[in-house]
Amino acid sequence: MKGLLLLLYLFLPAAAPPADPEVATLVLRVENLQPSTGTLWVGIYRSADDFLDREKARLVHLPVGGSGTMRVPIDGLLVGHRYAIAVFQDTNDNGELDTNFLGLPAEPYALSRPLKSWFRMPRFREMSFVFDPQRGLPPLRLR
Repeated sequence: MKGLLLLLYLFLPAAAPPADPEVATLVLRVENLQPSTGTLWVGIYRSADDFLDREKARLVHLPVGGSGTMRVPIDGLLVGHRYAIAVFQDTNDNGELDTNFLGLPAEPYALSRPLKSWFRMPRFREMSFVFDPQRGLPPLRLR
């Protein structure tokens, strides 16, 4: 029996080595930039464990050059992987998302999906999407 197994092993095709994951660039279109000052901050999150945690996020920031619309390229995303995105316009350039006395954002912000509830923090599974460079994301409109 061992001889038969050895023969089968020798003549079976070798398993293909695992393919490198495909990476691509997501170009975010951020709309409704208000003043032409400040910095646009984009947080990219890969799991519920890092969602909305600035220390664990991949951060991209660009100076705001004018009102209206801005395109933000995010390189190196794994195709087919789940991500969530949070964006805010730091109008006073203090490096933080300012909030009001209720803890709600006082500066323009957007998330990768519409909010499910205004009465709690958004959850990763509600905000996440599977990255497909052919489809991209709809524009994120700051509010």
